[in-house]
Amino acid sequence: MSNFWNKTFLGFAIVLASALTAFAQPTDNSPYSRLGLGDLTDQYFAAQGGMGGLGAAFHDGYHMNIANPASLSRLREAAFEIGLYSQYNSLNDASGQNERLKTWNGNLRYLSLGFPLKNPINEVLDQKKKKIRWGMNFTLLPYSNVNYNIQNQTNQTFGDTLTSVNYLFQGSGGTYKVMWGNAVNFKNFSAGVNLGYFFGKIENDKFVTFPDFQFSFDNNFTDDFLVGGFTWNLGIQYDHVLKTKEGTNEPIEFITFGLTGNSRNKFNLTRNRSWLTQNLGIGTLDTVFAVSGEETTESTGYLPGELAVGVMYTKVNKMRLGVDFKYQSWSEYIDDIIAAADPGRDDVNVWRLGIGGEYVPDARSYNKYLKKVRYRFGAFYSKDPRSVNGDHLLTYGATVGFGLPVILPQGKKSFVNLAFEMGQTGLSEALQNTYFKINLGFTLNDNTWFFKRKFN
Repeated sequence: MSNFWNKTFLGFAIVLASALTAFAQPTDNSPYSRLGLGDLTDQYFAAQGGMGGLGAAFHDGYHMNIANPASLSRLREAAFEIGLYSQYNSLNDASGQNERLKTWNGNLRYLSLGFPLKNPINEVLDQKKKKIRWGMNFTLLPYSNVNYNIQNQTNQTFGDTLTSVNYLFQGSGGTYKVMWGNAVNFKNFSAGVNLGYFFGKIENDKFVTFPDFQFSFDNNFTDDFLVGGFTWNLGIQYDHVLKTKEGTNEPIEFITFGLTGNSRNKFNLTRNRSWLTQNLGIGTLDTVFAVSGEETTESTGYLPGELAVGVMYTKVNKMRLGVDFKYQSWSEYIDDIIAAADPGRDDVNVWRLGIGGEYVPDARSYNKYLKKVRYRFGAFYSKDPRSVNGDHLLTYGATVGFGLPVILPQGKKSFVNLAFEMGQTGLSEALQNTYFKINLGFTLNDNTWFFKRKFN
């Protein structure tokens, strides 16, 4: 292992230790994040983000794909990936009478380290191709984000008096996954597994005040949720070879079929609920009048069972074209988090359809950089597990991306991956969020891990 990568590995450990602090910073005001576990985050990296989020059948020697762990066996070089994002939101309600809420937000997106456990350079030097390839990965990324600040005023009648009631809803926090992936490849078939731990904290606050009453009682309610549990998913990929490199068995044109999924993943939920009713007006008369209480309950929740299938055509160093379909069943995920999506309903089955591709004009060009760039494109349409008045939220959008190769010392190839996504989420009869997202990923590759040096 090179000195450069020794330092990189140490840096990864340091960044990993501090990453949760960065992830936890509030970044936005998203009213829909009050529902369920919050806004679900993309479970793929920047390179795939430019191709509509394809994952089931995607594999690449320089980039990792945690959506299907089987792809890890195809890594040819060690890779350290870090992702960032920035997003512009324009939120509008169905009435069109309120001013649009426009915000910018951004944060650290993911950290990942992967490597092949058998260095391909050794195969060249030994002039013997290994029958089995083996890859491994460690990843930290958010699963959902919660951040909202909603104010609402209504008029209610108390006795013969019509008075205003102010409601303030605030929420913060999120959930995360730390994962270990492992995969093996034999001939054209790969299989892998992701094992991980799901954890996080979500806080929901509700404040109720009566501004028209001089000595009214203000009410504060707080719900803190702590979640924790182990997760897993399996994946397989198969390459149907269409063409091999002349004089070798190395595939240069093939179709990949991918399948990945898991049953429901159980997690433990601890709910800390507290409430406070107080009269601040009476308190000014040296008499404090307040009622408070708290309770803690423990229960079980379930992340959804899911199944994803995909197919991708690849012409090495030239182009990719693929399509993915993912199905999730959220029927049993949880009934205890405040404002969960339709408690008691069985129809919480959702899906996502994505299409995309990549094109490289000339990967071996030595004097025209733009010909070596990987140009990506894609689109997607999905149904969200959260709903309003029985109608599930919908999300759809289009993506473009660029894979910018970077040549490091000693001729090591790395990439800066840039993806742009424009889309809309919500319901036309409720709230709709039109957004523009920028995903930026840095992929550092190195081919000296597990390299056996020989001296004659």
